[in-house]
Amino acid sequence: MVDHLAVSNWMFTCVNGGEDSDPPEFPQAVPRPGSKEDEHGDEDGEGTVTGTVGGAPAPPAGPPAHAVSPGELARFFG
Repeated sequence: MVDHLAVSNWMFTCVNGGEDSDPPEFPQAVPRPGSKEDEHGDEDGEGTVTGTVGGAPAPPAGPPAHAVSPGELARFFG
């Protein structure tokens, strides 16, 4: 959620900024526990995050740990 909020704030700033102003830097993803990224955002220290989709962290590979049934969704949103 934090990464998506940062990207949406970045987009809002880009859209509502002045035409002559430079666009803000694209936000970096928040480091995840257990990742091999260093404090600069990646393994080589260049400050770019790999494994992203449109600037947001890529979903984990493989099937989801638990598929949500329609009944569970109805209870959650109902």
